[in-house]
Amino acid sequence: MSPKTVPPIVCVTLPHDSPPQKRYPVFMSAPDSLSHHSASLEGQPISYVVKRSQRARHIRLEIRAESGLVIVIPRRCPLNEIPRVLREKKRWILGKLERHRRNQSRRAQADPNTVLYLGRPCRVSVVSDHADGVSLDGNNLRVRLHNGSSRVVVLEQWYRGEAEKLIGARVAELSPVLGVTCRQVRVRTARTRWGSCSQKGNLNFNWKVIMAPESVIDYVIIHELAHLRQMNHSRRFWDLVQQHCPEWRAHKSWLQAHQTELSGVFLTEESQLPLC
Repeated sequence: MSPKTVPPIVCVTLPHDSPPQKRYPVFMSAPDSLSHHSASLEGQPISYVVKRSQRARHIRLEIRAESGLVIVIPRRCPLNEIPRVLREKKRWILGKLERHRRNQSRRAQADPNTVLYLGRPCRVSVVSDHADGVSLDGNNLRVRLHNGSSRVVVLEQWYRGEAEKLIGARVAELSPVLGVTCRQVRVRTARTRWGSCSQKGNLNFNWKVIMAPESVIDYVIIHELAHLRQMNHSRRFWDLVQQHCPEWRAHKSWLQAHQTELSGVFLTEESQLPLC
């Protein structure tokens, strides 16, 4: 569907219209390699990472929590295409980098012992116990660790379990409302999406969405279910989402505004994630 993070992800896709050639002497790096670069946009110095991907078919811009601006390019895309992309998308890039800096500042100031669950802040406490586990009492999350277990691992496992139960139940309830049937529902870690729908009718969801309010989770689910009828983002698609989720714009804005909290200071850091 546009953590995340998370994981969803904010991105711009540009057509790669250069004709294929047998070789490009302008680059020598191997597929799926990373290289670091710098440039100046409107007098502002920026740094970015170029990732050459075997799977990419278009030039894609991403803002990631750990590395900032990442430009993903197809395997045979010449590096001299990048200055053009930077010029054409400079306003988007500068705006997103400024938001990224603000989010990083908020992340640095955030309390690592407070996390979101279903949209409400919960205080995390850790105790030693004979077995790993997590219990929720009001707005308090009590994490029980056994024999040096990791708080991150135990808490993430609990979040995943809660996400699987809630999302599975809501998909079952909302599917007949939209008149669709999905083949499989999977909850996983996603770096670039809050949710996705495959051509085979399988739905995938980022487990970190369990940190959002239930109304926002419903929006993510409805967005993906709507793709079972419209595998695109056409007017018909958004009309269908509007019909079943009239406040979808507010829910989408909530995801964007709370990307830092949803990524979780104590969990794996992810960039802002879109829906697809």
